[in-house]
Amino acid sequence: MELDHIAIYVTDMARSEAFYEQVLGFERIPEPFHDGVHTWFRVGPHLSLHVVGIAPQGATHPITNHIAFRSGSLDAVMARLDARGIVYRSLNGDAKVTVRPDGIRQIYFQDPDGYWFEANEDTV
Repeated sequence: MELDHIAIYVTDMARSEAFYEQVLGFERIPEPFHDGVHTWFRVGPHLSLHVVGIAPQGATHPITNHIAFRSGSLDAVMARLDARGIVYRSLNGDAKVTVRPDGIRQIYFQDPDGYWFEANEDTV
């Protein structure tokens, strides 16, 4: 088995589409429903993020439940978030960056609906 997609439910499609396209730079891909409730984004060679616009208001999401992405430059990710006023933090919230025991730096931030994302450095 291989991971195919991740689905999240959001309250405002336009706001979420802007976040995933403009802030995170994900490419929108065709989706089969064409119902105005689904938007799909490519987030890897064989992986997509399905954004579904029918979430109830007020849902909360703990940081321990997050989606993680790696980047060739965590500094570039942080600069992109800084430019858009998006707050990021360490896992514990006591700093801006977490350094894992293996030396990998990572940050955590939220999308407009409060879903948590991790960005870490790709050192491979």
